[in-house]
Amino acid sequence: MKIAVLIGGIAYEVQRRLLEGIVEYAKKQKIDIYVFTCNGDIYKQSEYGIGEFQIYSLPELKQYDGILFARDTIQSERHAEALTERIRVSGTPVVSIESHIPGMPVLCVDNKEVMREMVSHFIEVHGVREICYLSGPKQNPESIERLQGVLEAAAEHGVMLDSDRIFCGNYWIDSGEDLVRQLSEERKWLPEAIICANDDMALGAYIELKRRGVQPGKDILISGFDHTSNAADLIPAIATVEKPQAQIGYEACRMLVEGNVESRTFPVKYCWQGSCGCTENRSYDLPEVQLQSVMQKLSSVSMAEMNKNMASDLNDCDNFEDFCECLKIYIAQLDFSFVYLCLCEESVSEDKTEYDYKTRESYTERMYIPIAYERGKFTEYSYFYSRELLPEECIEKMSGEVRIVAPLHFRKNCLGYVVMCGSELFFNNTQFQNWFMNISSALENIHRQGELKRLVRKLNHVWMLDNLTQVYNRAGFFHYANGIVEECRQRRIPIGILFADINKLKSVNDTYGHEEGDFYIKSVADMLKKLKKEDQILMRYGGDEFVVLGKITEQAEFDDLVVKLNPELAAYGKQNKKTYEMSVSIGVQSVLISEDFKLDRLMEQADREMYNMKKKR
Repeated sequence: MKIAVLIGGIAYEVQRRLLEGIVEYAKKQKIDIYVFTCNGDIYKQSEYGIGEFQIYSLPELKQYDGILFARDTIQSERHAEALTERIRVSGTPVVSIESHIPGMPVLCVDNKEVMREMVSHFIEVHGVREICYLSGPKQNPESIERLQGVLEAAAEHGVMLDSDRIFCGNYWIDSGEDLVRQLSEERKWLPEAIICANDDMALGAYIELKRRGVQPGKDILISGFDHTSNAADLIPAIATVEKPQAQIGYEACRMLVEGNVESRTFPVKYCWQGSCGCTENRSYDLPEVQLQSVMQKLSSVSMAEMNKNMASDLNDCDNFEDFCECLKIYIAQLDFSFVYLCLCEESVSEDKTEYDYKTRESYTERMYIPIAYERGKFTEYSYFYSRELLPEECIEKMSGEVRIVAPLHFRKNCLGYVVMCGSELFFNNTQFQNWFMNISSALENIHRQGELKRLVRKLNHVWMLDNLTQVYNRAGFFHYANGIVEECRQRRIPIGILFADINKLKSVNDTYGHEEGDFYIKSVADMLKKLKKEDQILMRYGGDEFVVLGKITEQAEFDDLVVKLNPELAAYGKQNKKTYEMSVSIGVQSVLISEDFKLDRLMEQADREMYNMKKKR
């Protein structure tokens, strides 16, 4: 059995708890779990956020036996709504987590009632009358429910809570910090209590108040929601609500597997702590708290150091092949059992040295795996269909594992995705998002280098080629001729030159017009390109003159060209029903390179021989 988990923001501790419950049940039952996730909510208004949310368009939902849908964690209403509709159309059994969606059973807590109880506690127990409320995003259903509970409690107790005391945040720490700055610097006023829709925003407000010399729990009361470890470890701890997220995840997975899916509301635990003015009935094991803090800091520093080195090394790669070899080093440093780098089709050249994507906001029909890490060994896989997520043999190798599927993109340009499993690192280290950014930025860097190389080639093409015939002009000829001269000098072999002048071009121009004359010139150039050897270079020397330069490695290096050129030109003219004869006058010279060798002098000798041939005609 395989279940798709659609969830956002797993940098948040609450989402990670939910996944822990899902994973616990899945491992007991040996169920294949596919977690489609991203961290786009913080960047949702930017192109980077658009790129993150693309991951939810990837899964072919009909292929799964069940879906666990945490809609409220996907902080893009457009993508959340589109995903909701896709789930309905798929017909796959689904459990909604924390979001009331018509037609879907939901496992949740009563957000409105819980927040009503929280506000009532502040008013009834601590006598608070001046409150500011920091809500989550406006359109987020969970935010709306919690705000309703706050407003109901305030109205029941006759406490004024106008719109100018209600603020919207993003569920992240910076929202709490910004609120305190705004109240302190712009309004020059602080309320008796700041109630926040989650712990991270409460933590931000707590920190900013401490910076300003205001003591939470004494000078101002604060509360959060979710009972995260950071909020609980503070002194005083942040008053909050503990949701049974792990239990919700466990039960949601169990219901899908057993087929007895029904809506259910779970009780919460109120954690009245020092930040709301309550006496804390707990003892602190300070050495243990300090040890945990040091261990977390070391883990973050270690990951940050690896990310820094990884970013530097990947961006030093000149081509895609070097990028792959470098990335393998950093994949091997992690404790994942499987990692698959899946890139959009037509991104990688056949020789695997160039990487070039087309700007797109969705996954291609086919994907390619240039790097596959399977239990300590690296390999690669050819093309497969994105609707399959991975080749069947890869899926079989990961049987019973929890697969994390995360996006690769540069801004909103879709590059591909990564599938990985076998490690707790992704769940427990918020810096892991930078690991994905490093990969995407390096791919973008290689793409830009490729674009620059193509631009240089194009400029060289314009600079060194004759517009009419697309053979070298004088600049292109002398640029490459020096290499041939130097090789002949070092190998002590002769260098040869052929000078060809078009016969009666002026007559053709005067009689048939310059378009016909251009046809004549291009025909001669094409025939010379066809008959010359691959290592010889061809130049349009003047209006009706061409030069072929090359090494003399055989006695009669240019004989084949001289013998075949005019007969084939004549035949080509008849084939195109030309009434004039197509032919050229030819002069050939060769010389062993001496100390005083001059290429111009050799060209003059070939030109004189060609002129003598022309006079004979």
